[in-house]
Amino acid sequence: MRTIALAGAFTLLFGCGGGTAITPAAPFPAFDRAVNLGPPVNSQDFDGGPSISADGISLYFVTDRDVSNGGDIWVASRRATAEPFSKAESLGAPVNSSADEGAPTISADGLELFFDRAPDGLIFGATRSNISEPFRAPVAVDLRSTGCCDEFPNISADGLDLYFCSNRPGGYGGDDVWVATRTTGLSRFDPPANLGPTVNSPANDCDPSISKDDRVLLIASDRKGGKGGLDIWVATRSSRSQPFGKPVNLGANVNSGFSDRRPDISADGLTLYFMSDRVGGTGSFDLWQAKRA
Repeated sequence: MRTIALAGAFTLLFGCGGGTAITPAAPFPAFDRAVNLGPPVNSQDFDGGPSISADGISLYFVTDRDVSNGGDIWVASRRATAEPFSKAESLGAPVNSSADEGAPTISADGLELFFDRAPDGLIFGATRSNISEPFRAPVAVDLRSTGCCDEFPNISADGLDLYFCSNRPGGYGGDDVWVATRTTGLSRFDPPANLGPTVNSPANDCDPSISKDDRVLLIASDRKGGKGGLDIWVATRSSRSQPFGKPVNLGANVNSGFSDRRPDISADGLTLYFMSDRVGGTGSFDLWQAKRA
């Protein structure tokens, strides 16, 4: 297995169990070269912001195809994870509106959908009683916003941690990664906390994606050491109670000289979805995937 050397005191594989012991440093598993998801996911227009369901059957994303009001949230489906996505359709109202919806993230149980909306500069949440029902009207999530903008939400597998990026005061650069925590799925989120200068940098750090076991954090950043534009980086920790280590670039199989961003990792940790405007796509931005090597 090809690997990426990981700086810091520890590392781990996706999908491992919990635990609090810090283990010796080990290489981080690499991904094979990224491939374009093709139609019907991608179109000649903007397609981005992927979020894969826990069962790997539904891929939520944002697109500006067939609309006149900016981005809408769509979902592509397939019968099994070994098959390509064969159908894509808009979520419609009330999730989509005359505003610009973006960056969806679906909860592990499929009952909550978070996304950002422009020009509001806020994160919204929509719920439903079961996965066969449409989502109810979205409401703004109270993240103690101090102005524009909070965006690119990502909800943890247990539904208790909402990661997002923001340029609110208290950061270390342009956009920073923050996290808001709640005690139950029905509780209000506590005031967000900045992930600190180990994860965040003087550059732009955004588009967080947390793994199922809460120990791997993927971000997009234009910090020094990248391939060009925004690159996808990975930070790890030994347990949920520990801070994340310094992010490491995922390398040339994933990143390009263009903007590579909005990563989302499958529940089994074997497939990375992201958006890119690199050569080889069909529109301004397309959705791509990379398999674990």
